[in-house]
Amino acid sequence: MQLADRALARRYAAALYQSASGRKEEEKVGAELLKAARTLAGAMAEFRHPRVSVADKKARLKAVLGEGVSRPVLRFLELLIEKKRFNLLPSMAGDYQRFADAGRGVVHAAVKTARPLSEVEAKLMADRLGGFLGKTVLLDVKEDPELMAGVVVRVGDWVLDGSLKGRLKALHQTLVGSN
Repeated sequence: MQLADRALARRYAAALYQSASGRKEEEKVGAELLKAARTLAGAMAEFRHPRVSVADKKARLKAVLGEGVSRPVLRFLELLIEKKRFNLLPSMAGDYQRFADAGRGVVHAAVKTARPLSEVEAKLMADRLGGFLGKTVLLDVKEDPELMAGVVVRVGDWVLDGSLKGRLKALHQTLVGSN
């Protein structure tokens, strides 16, 4: 997906989130949008095909989703069809979830560890990060033996590298840079 499409998907998701939050339906709309994206994943080619009319795409949309989504979400999906932006639906669903999480004060942290974390260690890390950030932190922990020891935490654009590999790399830069 191109950068311009990512930005456009984010704007559509933001607009839908603002609309849903005005009606106090952020969670419901998010769940329906995610359900629609998953349900329609196999039929995306049909919705992008230029020879299928807008009316046929809308009819197919109603047939596939049925009563599974509310009128505002169905209208949003129809708007995507009209504006020829339906291919952005999977990305929009993810962006919408990030807006909803931010609205609830929740952030996701990607954590790489040299060894598996116990539940106690993971909870302690989430609590400490939450205290530092002032938000509730959900961890996505992955093991990466190349780190040798320590952890690397990524929250949005912010990265904390507390790994042995990162420290050795910094030491190398210091030694090479001092010549």
